[in-house]
Amino acid sequence: MEKRHQEYMEYYQARLKKYENNPLYPHSYHSEKELYEAIANSENLDEFGRKVEDGNLAVENAIALVKDQETARKKLYQELKEEIRLHAPLRILDVIDTLKTDLELTNTVSEIEGEVSNEIALDLFTEEIYYDLLSLEEIEVFQSAEVPDEWKQEINQDYPQELITMGREDWNESVIPNAHKWDPEWQYTFDLIWEERHRRLIPIPDEVLKKRIEQFKIYRGI
Repeated sequence: MEKRHQEYMEYYQARLKKYENNPLYPHSYHSEKELYEAIANSENLDEFGRKVEDGNLAVENAIALVKDQETARKKLYQELKEEIRLHAPLRILDVIDTLKTDLELTNTVSEIEGEVSNEIALDLFTEEIYYDLLSLEEIEVFQSAEVPDEWKQEINQDYPQELITMGREDWNESVIPNAHKWDPEWQYTFDLIWEERHRRLIPIPDEVLKKRIEQFKIYRGI
């Protein structure tokens, strides 16, 4: 065996070992094993090259890695109940076995990731209520505080309304235009607040959140 052939065989053996006994990479291990066996059972590198080309082994190797990665992502997002981010691995896994070339693989994955990236961006607008909690509490304090008569003149009685006015202006001039860049038909969906991926970010009891949602509607003019 030529030295270069031996070095390549050791290289593919090292790649095989990287995935051996790793439950996250069953497809990659199988693919790497095929490549190693192809070079180990070839008389020379030319024969190995023909086996790789005839069996489309290099492309199948790339597909195997993506399949393992997306399977792991799918499992993680299912456990975290990340329903929107889950769309990407589901869509990729649904079509990956139909792909035949590196270009098809690259273009398909990029296209799906781009589509789901838009969906994620829109979904993240649900978290506006999370960022508004401090302002909502501040408005509530000013509106409900019992202030002795002698101190009332020290307080800006219009402050709560000023906050609400600023909140509505920001919503109409910034939030909505930004969301409409992703989807011209976008509207805030309150039901999404209660989905796990958003609800876990808001560390307050349900009853308090229900009250904050109503305050949020007034603050943002929705």
